[in-house]
Amino acid sequence: MRPAAGCLRGDAAQDSHRRVDRAPAPPGHPVAAPGAGARPGRARRRHIRPGPGLNERQQRLVVDCVRLDAGSVDHIEVDDQCILDEPGVPGALVVDGVVHLEVVVRAAGGSLVADGRVVGVWTAECRRCLEEVKGPLEASLHEVFEWEPTEGETWPINDHRIDLAPAAREAAVLALPLAPLCSEDCAGPVPDRFPTGPAVADSSTIRGV
Repeated sequence: MRPAAGCLRGDAAQDSHRRVDRAPAPPGHPVAAPGAGARPGRARRRHIRPGPGLNERQQRLVVDCVRLDAGSVDHIEVDDQCILDEPGVPGALVVDGVVHLEVVVRAAGGSLVADGRVVGVWTAECRRCLEEVKGPLEASLHEVFEWEPTEGETWPINDHRIDLAPAAREAAVLALPLAPLCSEDCAGPVPDRFPTGPAVADSSTIRGV
């Protein structure tokens, strides 16, 4: 489930995609339970493969779940990339804003559940020398989508479609490092003036010396 909005870093809690202004399920068209209307035998699955590239800046990753809602498939696999809107916080961000998603979407009663991971590369400033440092980013994703979402807890279903990009952004931003180092033995920009070792007391300031 999603963390409370007050616990998010940066602007993650303000993502406009979370406002509860979505249309409810169309009258007479409730989301079908898993398996409803499925053909006999083994359920088929749908696999969304990566597109040819990111020439167009993809800031949405929309998954059409009509067949999943109808029960004609039991899950949808998503293996794709998107470019995040506002891909970071001050001092740290996702390189080029690009993340790769490996997600499986399943129906759960009247909801849709997305499970998987978000991977990418982060960049930030070393907290000692302020030089650029990069590292791998990986975050787990477990999100619930509903026709009438709960603010700060679930995401919207719109016309039997879900957009994974806002949830991916939230997961990626929460996985960014707080105070990375370029190396554990980084001495900082001026090691003589600003040593990084443990503090040593000045004997002249100790009472009785």
